[in-house]
Amino acid sequence: QDMAYDVEFEGNYALVADGTNGLTVYDVTKDPTRANSGYFVGNIGFNLGSPLLGTSSGIELWTDAATGRKYAVLATGPYGVGVVEVTDLNQMRLVKVFEPIKYENGDVGVADGQAIDVEVVGDKAYFSYDSFGVICYSMADLVAPLPDGVNPTELFKKELDGTVVYDYRPTALGRFKLQYVPGYETVSGGAVRMDYTQQNGELHFYVGFGEAGVVKINYTDPANPLLVDLYDTASAAGDVVIANGRLYVADGGGGLVFLK
Repeated sequence: QDMAYDVEFEGNYALVADGTNGLTVYDVTKDPTRANSGYFVGNIGFNLGSPLLGTSSGIELWTDAATGRKYAVLATGPYGVGVVEVTDLNQMRLVKVFEPIKYENGDVGVADGQAIDVEVVGDKAYFSYDSFGVICYSMADLVAPLPDGVNPTELFKKELDGTVVYDYRPTALGRFKLQYVPGYETVSGGAVRMDYTQQNGELHFYVGFGEAGVVKINYTDPANPLLVDLYDTASAAGDVVIANGRLYVADGGGGLVFLK
């Protein structure tokens, strides 16, 4: 419906991160060339002039083992983090849409930049933010119900004088930003797309960090992510995929880079 950036499958259904159109669902067994074939199942997030799910560019699915409810977790560009309950694809429900908490000079505000990609590992969700780094949340916090009457797209309000009227945003478990690591303060580049490995009890993310190259992060402790390595590619690393012990890096003008 807009621009498809990412997709996850649930049986015969494709759940698409559909740019400013939000989340769109298709039945892949139906004929998309026929308008009435039933290939279009539903959409949530489209709102003329003010999209409810920003520019959705990344999607992951997660099932709450305790309740059986299913959720789509989305990176929603300038709107940040998006969560939609998709237990019933015919009655999808917005759970939360918010920009992460940011403290600057003791003042609370919102993250700068855009959320681009998301990975869900176990009971945690990790978002790549082009100028905010890689940020981790507990899925339990992301799907927790809001107080009655709270709009899921308006979780934070602050007056012009700095007074916080309300703030229902979840607190992140941890955040990694390359420029906060000693010795890398002036490095260019921000987190774009990523992949991860789990081995020997350790969780490592491999993140395309734009001009900085490929960054390897040890995120085993969500509260204390650590820089493991940085490989400076020829151009701007925008995406990373891991297969058979190798990294395949989309490096913009540098083409496709292969790393062990």
